[in-house]
Amino acid sequence: MAGYMDPDSAALVAELVLQDIQNIASTHEGKSRYGAPPSDEEIAFQVQADNARMILSDFRLAQSIDRALDSDAASIIAAHAAEDDYRYATALEREEEPPEQSEWQRLMENHALANSWVNSGRVQVALLTGSTRIGATVRAHEPETGAMVFGPIGAGSSQGLRTACIICADRIYINVSVRAPCQHYYCHDCIRDLIRACTTDESLYPPRCCNQPFEERVFFPILSLQLRTTFQSKSREFNTLALHRVYCPTPTCSIFLGSSENSHGRIYCSSCYILVCTRCKQRAHPGPHCPEDTATIAVRELAEAQQWQTCPGCRDVIELNTGCFHMTCRCRTQFCYLCAELWKNCACPQWDEDRLVEVAHRRVADEMGEQAQAVRPFVFMRHVQQRVEELRNNHDCDGHWWHRRNGGAICEECNDYLPQFILVCGNCQLSACVRCSRNRL
Repeated sequence: MAGYMDPDSAALVAELVLQDIQNIASTHEGKSRYGAPPSDEEIAFQVQADNARMILSDFRLAQSIDRALDSDAASIIAAHAAEDDYRYATALEREEEPPEQSEWQRLMENHALANSWVNSGRVQVALLTGSTRIGATVRAHEPETGAMVFGPIGAGSSQGLRTACIICADRIYINVSVRAPCQHYYCHDCIRDLIRACTTDESLYPPRCCNQPFEERVFFPILSLQLRTTFQSKSREFNTLALHRVYCPTPTCSIFLGSSENSHGRIYCSSCYILVCTRCKQRAHPGPHCPEDTATIAVRELAEAQQWQTCPGCRDVIELNTGCFHMTCRCRTQFCYLCAELWKNCACPQWDEDRLVEVAHRRVADEMGEQAQAVRPFVFMRHVQQRVEELRNNHDCDGHWWHRRNGGAICEECNDYLPQFILVCGNCQLSACVRCSRNRL
């Protein structure tokens, strides 16, 4: 069985053979009769010389192509990926179903894999053959994070690498992005929007992704002075236990004044120039006993009549619309809606059957469309019953894992309508927008 000879060795052998033939030919010069046909030996040497020259020519051509592919592979991959990106963007603009991610796009998004494929020659083979398939399907997304990285092949740093923003999906350069502790990447606009939103919505504070809070040092440099000041002020407020927060009782002011702890009973509002009692949270009054607040009493009576509950963490009144009795307040306190005990510290039932059916009905309507109940009522109700059983078993989801479902739907957390797609938890079937799934839940 013939052994394998690598190209370099074959080229060396060809060069040596050619030199030997030339040496032999030089010793025979002038010894044959003029005009005589070449001998069999001379013909054999000529054939061997032609073969050796052909081997050397092919070797040099292959070397030239290899160098060109190595130097241009990044540009060629980027060009193919850019064409596929354009087709994807055009489909979204026309509100059509976007095409599947191509392997050129996957290579652009996985820097290490692209380098290894270039080094192994897999990309070069595809370019030479004109194939659009350059290997097995590649999962360029990082596990659970979906982070996508791509850039010039062979780059020695992250200067030229790009990634997809986890919120808006715009492609951004890594060196001008913000990386979350969970390794997701944010563009500057999205991280500013998150910081701005968390100063007005406590359920988004602290700013986090996948339940892992950002460190302030990673986003502070890109905030405006005004937003920095607002964030620092709200951080002081939200980091104070809700029961200890004192606000100015003047309706036109209502600014956060500080904590009732170690305040000696009164706090001064520098905006309204009044003193506030830290016990009853109203205007300071003479004597140790606080007067009854008639407005608070009226709200409590209304809450009791409507069967609303009071959060044990911040004392805010909360109403349950749909879902189970596991409540998570905006102050992040988790409690039972029936008895207001901290969650899993009571023997109350965990859901109301009517509310469970209502949630299941709404989710099936989102999946099948609003007309499905009228067109196929039996199929619709069968799906509703399946959803009810799933909610009974998975209503208290400990860890969401999301998959995308195309089509319009309402986020169950913020109630925003998403016209193109929604994220659905594979465990509890909760529907949420990207912002809520990443930054709120």
